[in-house]
Amino acid sequence: MDEKSLMEAALFSAGKPVSEQQLKSLLNRSSTYINSLAQKLMEEYRERNSPLEIVRLEGKYAMQLRPEYAERVVGFSPGELRAPALRTLSVIAYYQPIQQSDLVDIRGQAAYDHVAMLLEKDLIEKKRVGRSYELTTTEAFCDYFGLTKGDVESIKTQIMKKAKLKKESLTKWVDSKVPDVDAFDAVSKLMPKVK
Repeated sequence: MDEKSLMEAALFSAGKPVSEQQLKSLLNRSSTYINSLAQKLMEEYRERNSPLEIVRLEGKYAMQLRPEYAERVVGFSPGELRAPALRTLSVIAYYQPIQQSDLVDIRGQAAYDHVAMLLEKDLIEKKRVGRSYELTTTEAFCDYFGLTKGDVESIKTQIMKKAKLKKESLTKWVDSKVPDVDAFDAVSKLMPKVK
């Protein structure tokens, strides 16, 4: 069996980032060899202009849709988040740590259902603070959206870069009825107006 094809199959079937260590165990090869093989796969996907790409994130490799395709096919995947939950997650990511009561003020009563679903998917965590809960994103959130883990400010900066700082106020975004198709688009609408 071809090792490169085996690595590709592992990345496809995992559905989440796979550590270099896992790939080393699978192929019984060195880190140098694994990284070289992964680079070849990355190049092949780029050269054939595939809708899929392989990316490296903190010592892990992931197979994912390129963003321009992900936006168009988000509704076809049962594991994907729908627009309302995505907006709620975007508010949490941008304003974290955020009190659940503040989130409900921004997003309405449906936020309780969104929080339950996001907790189930391990994209956020919540801890009791006073009479409310404090919500923050998790490492799984970073993996899911291809962000490098780090402190809250680092994650916010990455989100803003990926969102390309669209110039729309939070109020206008919350009041709009236009569904969002990806998380970075949703987050971009949280940004303050840039003059």
